[in-house]
Amino acid sequence: METVFVAMSGGFDSFLAAFLLKGAGYRVVGVTFTLLEGPLFDDRDPAVLIMRSALAEAKGLCRDLGLPHHVVDLSDVFAGRVIEPFIESYRHGITPNPCVLCNRFVKFGAFYERAMAMGAEMIATGHYARTEHSDGDILLRKGRDAVKDQSYFLYSISRETLSRTLFPLGEHTRAELRALARNTGLRLPRSRESQDICFLGGRRYTDFLSRFIKPRPGSVYLTDGTLLGHHEGIHLFTIGQRRGIHIPFREALYVVDIFPDENAVFVGTKRELFGRALAARDISVRRSLDGGITARVRYRQSARPCSCTVSGDILSVTFKEPVDCVTPGQSVVLYDDDIIAGGGVIEKRVALGEAIL
Repeated sequence: METVFVAMSGGFDSFLAAFLLKGAGYRVVGVTFTLLEGPLFDDRDPAVLIMRSALAEAKGLCRDLGLPHHVVDLSDVFAGRVIEPFIESYRHGITPNPCVLCNRFVKFGAFYERAMAMGAEMIATGHYARTEHSDGDILLRKGRDAVKDQSYFLYSISRETLSRTLFPLGEHTRAELRALARNTGLRLPRSRESQDICFLGGRRYTDFLSRFIKPRPGSVYLTDGTLLGHHEGIHLFTIGQRRGIHIPFREALYVVDIFPDENAVFVGTKRELFGRALAARDISVRRSLDGGITARVRYRQSARPCSCTVSGDILSVTFKEPVDCVTPGQSVVLYDDDIIAGGGVIEKRVALGEAIL
C-alpha cells in the first residue's frame, strides 16, 4: 500500500482527490499549508482569515475521511518565490502569473520535498490534469474536462516530480465528481475552490499592491506618441486592460505597452493588442516542437497554431494568425494535441507590423 500525501486546501477538489485515493487503496495523508505567516500579513488580514478558515475545514474533512492530517508552514517559500516576485513584477510594468510560480516552487517544490522527507511515496493534488508513462518518459496531459483543465499552470513541473504525482480528478469531469460527491454520504466542504489569487483575500490586486508600491505619477500616451493624460503608477496597469484608464476618447482604449524606465503607459485600440510572435525565457521543453504545436498565452484563451524554435535559453513562438493580449510576465504554454510540449515566461511581444523574431 503506497503512502500518498494529498495537498488539502479545505475545498471541494482536494477533498474529492483524497476521497478517490482512499477508495483506490492508497494510504492517504492530508497536508495543509500555512502560507501567510510572516511580516507581509497581520492577523486581521482578510487573506489570513480565509486561509485559517480553510485550514480548519481541511482538518475536519480529514477527520471525516479517517485520514491523518498535518499542517506544514511554507510561508517563507511562498513569500520569497510568489508574493515578492508578484510585487516586483508589477513595480516594473510586468504582469506575473503567481499560480504558475506557486505550483512550481510551493506545491510541486517545497511541499514535494517536505512530503518525501516525511515518508511519502507519492504526492497528489486536486488539479484537473493527467500524467501518462510512455517509453520511459512521463507525459503531462490536459484534464478530460476541457473547461476545468489546469495543465496550463503545471508546464514547469519537473519530470521527476511528475513521476511521483497523482492527479485523481484528471480523468473525470466536474459534473461527474459532483454526482459522486452527493453519493458519498459524507459532509461536503462548505467552500469551493477559488479562482482568485489566494493572498489577495478578495481585494483588487491594485489595492494589495498599493500597500507596497508608492504612487509614481507618469504619462499616458497613444501608440502614435500623442500625450493623452497621466497615471498614478504603472503598477495599476496590465496589458489588455480597458477599465481604469479614465481618459475620454472617441473609441475604447486598451493598455498596449508599459515602459517602466520612462514610467509611461501606452494605450490604443483593440487591434493594437494583437501580435504575431513572442519571445520567452525561463523555459521548459518537454518534447519535440516540430509540427502540430499549439500555444496558449493566457489560461482562459484557446490554444492557437504556431511554430516554435529554441535558441539557447530563449523560446520563440510565431503564430499562424495574430493573437491578442500577449503579456510580458504571463506564461506561454505549448501543446502537442493534449500533451504539454513546453512553455516559458513571456518576455517580449512582436506587434503587427514589427519584424518577426
